[in-house]
Amino acid sequence: MINRLIKREKAQPILGYDIDKPRITAAGWLLVLVYLGVPAMLIGGLIDVLIQLVTGRCVGVWCLF
Repeated sequence: MINRLIKREKAQPILGYDIDKPRITAAGWLLVLVYLGVPAMLIGGLIDVLIQLVTGRCVGVWCLF
């Protein structure tokens, strides 16, 4: 059973054309950025604000400006 899962089959031509393997597109990368990057930045910003409120020290990126 494992051999069947690991075994890679050779790409078959479709209507005489060799089709490339599926790959992520630019829109896919953008969605990954939006769904993973933006929430991570928001959570990091909230942690920075909480640290600033508790300790009084600014540790966020906005402290540079």
